Amino acid sequence: MSSKARQADVSGGDTSGSVMVADRYRIHPEEPIPALDGPAGVRAFNVTDERGAPKALFALVCRSDVAPRTEVLNQFSRFSRLPMTSPLRWGVVHWPPERARRFAIVLHQPGGERVLPKADATIEPWREDRVVRVVMHPLLPMFKELGDRLLTHRGIRADNLFFADGSRDSVVLGECFSAPPAMAQPSIYEPIDSAMSMPEGRGHGTPADDYYALGVMILVLICGGNPCTDMSEQEIVESKISKGSYATLVGDTRLSLPMVEMLRGLLCDDPEERWRHDDVMMWLNGRHLSPKQALLPPKAARLFPFEGVDYNNAPALSNAMGRNWSAGLQVIKENDLERWIRRSLSDDTRADAVGAATQAVIGIGGGTAGSLEDRLLSRVLIALDSQAPLRYKQVAARIQGLATAFAVNYHDDQRRQTFAELMVHKLPQAWIDAQPVSRADYIAFARTYDHILMHLTKPRIGYGLERAVYSLNASWPCQSPLLRNDYVADLESLLPALERVAREGKTDRLPIDWHIAGFVSAHMKSAPDRAFDEMTHDEDAAVFNLGVVRLLARVQEAVGPASTPYLAAWCSSLLKPAIEKFRNRSRREQLLTELQETAAKGNISALVLMADDPQRRAADEEGFRRAKAEFASLVEQTNWLRNGGLTKPAVIKANAREASSVFSSVVAAVTVLLITLNSVF
Repeated sequence: MSSKARQADVSGGDTSGSVMVADRYRIHPEEPIPALDGPAGVRAFNVTDERGAPKALFALVCRSDVAPRTEVLNQFSRFSRLPMTSPLRWGVVHWPPERARRFAIVLHQPGGERVLPKADATIEPWREDRVVRVVMHPLLPMFKELGDRLLTHRGIRADNLFFADGSRDSVVLGECFSAPPAMAQPSIYEPIDSAMSMPEGRGHGTPADDYYALGVMILVLICGGNPCTDMSEQEIVESKISKGSYATLVGDTRLSLPMVEMLRGLLCDDPEERWRHDDVMMWLNGRHLSPKQALLPPKAARLFPFEGVDYNNAPALSNAMGRNWSAGLQVIKENDLERWIRRSLSDDTRADAVGAATQAVIGIGGGTAGSLEDRLLSRVLIALDSQAPLRYKQVAARIQGLATAFAVNYHDDQRRQTFAELMVHKLPQAWIDAQPVSRADYIAFARTYDHILMHLTKPRIGYGLERAVYSLNASWPCQSPLLRNDYVADLESLLPALERVAREGKTDRLPIDWHIAGFVSAHMKSAPDRAFDEMTHDEDAAVFNLGVVRLLARVQEAVGPASTPYLAAWCSSLLKPAIEKFRNRSRREQLLTELQETAAKGNISALVLMADDPQRRAADEEGFRRAKAEFASLVEQTNWLRNGGLTKPAVIKANAREASSVFSSVVAAVTVLLITLNSVF
């Protein structure tokens, strides 16, 4: 089924408050299902199929400030026969409890309850043979299908695992698309670099991340819960760095030799060496493999003290400095780090990279002293551990998750400024340049952030941070306060949303703000720069408002709808200052009348043509020029009369001479005429 078919029409429900999706699925807001709630405030509700399908259904109503993974919904909808919760329909619905529009996803209900009620819950430990029979055998076809399509689930964890039915002989995975990828994952399920990142900055990852999470989930089931309950998240990360994931997570857990072999393969910290589908299948078929463990970071001959802890390797020290930014700044000021790397680690390459980071920042220059130090520390952390996420002040994100982290944190003033500095200082490009192996997706990311930098250097409406957030996150809903009760994630939805705002009479403000302008600019193939140029004239209401209406007209021309009468009426009121600039009073009155008549048809482009018609403007200016010339002539004649132009002696004498001459000519003519007549008769 096509994406458009899946995203069938959605509408408000009947008077009972239910909501219809695709004229088939009825969501019941009064029937929540807390046991199926998604992560981070995503709530589940009962759904009935009007066609009477036998399977139980439910819907997830997503948050308005965080976008679901809409880009993968169509692909995941094809996996209905795999042991996972796949979407049936999705779209934007009017949600009565909030009196707003929200994104909803309709899915099949799992047949049983969650295997682990909550992430921090404990259950009876599973036997290894039960894990293999109930979990691994059913789930492996799903891993193969996702891996072959280069898709990632990023929600593989024990508390997102459901029994397929009441027999508890098989399992299905829960959904993974109601929030950004891996945002709900406990850090224990994430590889080292992802666990070091902020949850919203982990990115879609690779299939290797899912296999790592599978290994952790197996261990959690065998242990009956988190195997590292006596350690904090940061302690787990530090231990993974220094000891490796397998040693950290397994610890003293008693396992059979075959299970040890399998977990070593899945929990390998080198993603290139981590087991995949074929390796696990060989293990299930009884073949013994020798998983290759990633090498631990080299230990230093002399420990490096930092904030009361002694560190013996560069990645662990890099992680600690990234988490304590102010103390990390003090370290780079003391200039001991490069010497420690060169002498105690005997790593001239890494030491040279630290020194080069310092020179790079000095070479770029610009900004305050504090800004230079922050950029220096970020580049030093990259040099210390190039595999770690990009870190800058309170931000830590994988390069592929940086855009999502920016969008999630946009409303936090401090973090928004941090992300802006990070991109302006070209730190994503610096991280990419530091990678030992070049990849096609890294090159694409570098080009993207080069392009974003161009937007950030234009501090005007339609550009700046607002355009950056939507350019980096194509499916992110527009965050304009004007649309807080709507869900506008594509350009086609913008004018209908503004039409609803106008219909409700909320027209006391402009229909365009920085968010809407940035959203339009990011989603249109060619930016409407003329409209943006006009909107820089905020001191001139006629020009500014014309730019606002012109921008909406461009959207209507590009994606429709063809008629938006309430929005057009809103726009016509904004064009009155432009109409008032016409010189001819009759023309102004005529245009105002025509504006109202045209607005009723809902064509915004026609309004712009009326207010900004070059021929009409030229005719008005020509009429004004002639009127000015005529007025000047009249003034000149008036002044001549006032100055005695008709009563001066010279004028009187000249006029008398002229009059007598004319009179004489007339008398002569009459005489000749009379003589002629007498001679004839």
